[in-house]
Order: sequence, then C-alpha cells, then structure tokens
Amino acid sequence: MRLPHANSRTVSTPPPATDPAQPGPSTPAAPAPRKKRRWKRIALIATIAFVLLAVITRIQFARATRGLDSRPNPTSTYEEALKRFEAFVGPEPESALLPECRSILLDHGTKRPRVAVLLHGLTNCPQQFRELATRLHADGWNVLVPLLPRHGRADRLSENLTPMKAEEMRELSDTAVDIATGLGEEVVVAGLSAGGVAAAWIAQNRPEVSRSVLIAPALGFIPTKGRRLNELFFFLLPLLPDIKTDRFAVDPNAPTHTYPGFSSRSLGQLLRLSGATLDAASKRPPAVQSVALLTSEQDTAVNRVMAWQLISLWRMKGVRILDTYDFPKSEGVQHDMIDPAQTYAKTPLVYPVVLGLMGASDPDLPASR
Repeated sequence: MRLPHANSRTVSTPPPATDPAQPGPSTPAAPAPRKKRRWKRIALIATIAFVLLAVITRIQFARATRGLDSRPNPTSTYEEALKRFEAFVGPEPESALLPECRSILLDHGTKRPRVAVLLHGLTNCPQQFRELATRLHADGWNVLVPLLPRHGRADRLSENLTPMKAEEMRELSDTAVDIATGLGEEVVVAGLSAGGVAAAWIAQNRPEVSRSVLIAPALGFIPTKGRRLNELFFFLLPLLPDIKTDRFAVDPNAPTHTYPGFSSRSLGQLLRLSGATLDAASKRPPAVQSVALLTSEQDTAVNRVMAWQLISLWRMKGVRILDTYDFPKSEGVQHDMIDPAQTYAKTPLVYPVVLGLMGASDPDLPASR
C-alpha cells in the first residue's frame, strides 16, 4: 500500500459557486416562459370571445327589435270605434274561446270624457280585469279589455302560446289605442305583467294616450341589475327547445280561465317587445308624458329592477308626471295583484292604489294611499 509523502498535502477542490439566480436543489423551479405565454394566449382568446359574444348579442338584439315600431291608425268617433272593435273580435270563433275570456267592452253608448284600456297578463285573459273594469264603468268610464294574442283558448293548453310573436303584441297594443281614441277624449292605459310590457311600449310610442300605468311589468325575468343578460336570454330562448311549464309545474289552485303554465318561447317574444321599449327609452322621451309604476317587493315572478331602470330612463328624458308605488314585502302582494280569483288575492288593498294611479274615483273603495 502506498502512503502519501510526509511533505505532501491533500488539496480539496471547492464546490462550484452557486448562482443565486439559479434554483438550488431545494428551491422550486420558476414557471417556464412558455407556460406564461400559453396563459396569456388563453386570457386573450377568452377576452376576444367575450367581446365577440357581446357584439353578436347586440347585433341580434337590434335585429330582434325591428318591426316593432308603432303603426297608428286612431279612430275619432264612437261609431268608428265600435266598428273597429267588432273587426278586432270577429276573426276568433266563439267556440274556440272560454266564454269569460272574450274581449270586453263596457261603454255608455257614446264617447265619454275618459276611456280605460286594461291589458291582462301572460296566461290570463280579460276576466282578470273584469271586476276592476266594472268599477271603472260605474264611475262613468268607457272600458276596453282586449284579449291578448293566443290567449283565452278553451283547451287551456300552454302550447297555444308557443307561436306568439312580439309583432302580434305590438299590433294588439296599437289596435287597442286606436279603438280607445274613439271611445273617450282622455285615454288611460293600465297593464299587468305582459300587459305591463304593452303599456310600457304604448307609453313610449303613442302620444294619443294621456296616462299609462305599468303594473308589475314583465320587462325582464333574470334577477340581475343589468339589461345585457336579459337581452341574451331573449336571444337564446327562440333557439332552444320550447319548454311548456304545465308539463311539470301546475298550480292546482290557479283560476280556471287561465292557462296552467306558459311557453318559454312566448317569454322570449315578450322580452323582444321589452327590449324594443327600453332601447327606444334610452334614445328619446316617452310619447306619453304622464306615467306610473306599481310594483311589489313580494313579487318574484319578474325582474323589478328592469322596471325601475325604465322609469329612470324616462325621468332622465324629462317625463313631466311620474308616480310610483311599491307595496312593501310585509303586505304580501304577489305578482298577479289584479285577479280576485287568485287564492292569494288582496284586491281590497290593491284596487284603491290602481284606481288612484289611473285617476279614478270609486265610492265602494277606500281612498288611494
């Protein structure tokens, strides 16, 4: 065995210096630049897709609201109004309708100082407003309660609503006002839910009307503060399979003059009319310069925020007279606050407010609050 020389030294080689910029064996490696670039590309693609979706939705929204401009043809005499009403109700075979759901005209045989147009809600029919119409008539008004398109059928099938178009709602709204101008010097419109959307459209477009009262208008259904999601909703609804809620959710206590459910496509068409109204309201003042909004905190069927946004648009555009009333949640007033046949009806509480907003007096009811 060879031993080292006495004078020899063992020289140890020091370990190479560690570069602080390089990770040590116990330090996790930093993400590779390639991985960072991949995430940037994903974020960019997502942003572009979101912008494109917003642009496409807006373009489709503009297309969907075409054809919903007013086409007025008002009557001027009582006789002309009667002929127009007969022509309006004529095409519908009586056997196809529930007797209580035919359009209602309560008149005094002549043109009166005031006429009321009452527009019922989705799945309901003129029977919904019959009691209120009777009270207005007793107060000296002529009263028109037209049947909305595709409603009131004797078979009570929700699929009747599937073909409903926003253009039909626009035509119904125009026709109702056209008839009313021959029935009264002052035209007051009030509508609930879908009828509230029609009343809003009328307020935006028909200067012949003196006052328009929106009652729980169904301007949107998604509980959000923004309009864009509701616009996307009505863009998608016509493309999706039609959903008829009477196949899985039926209210056994619903009045027998209503449909037991609704069609999802009819909601999409209703939102088209809503979108056209909101879009016009953002650009110009309403044609009707006296409007009112009645809502309830207990109402979960529609997006109340959308209604208040419309009111804000009208206020910014300088509407002269604007009245609002919101039933507090403690009073338990639900969406259909008009039909006395609803099991939850609170018409003794609601009717005075409605009549007050319409400018009516009713000796059988307490004073409006």
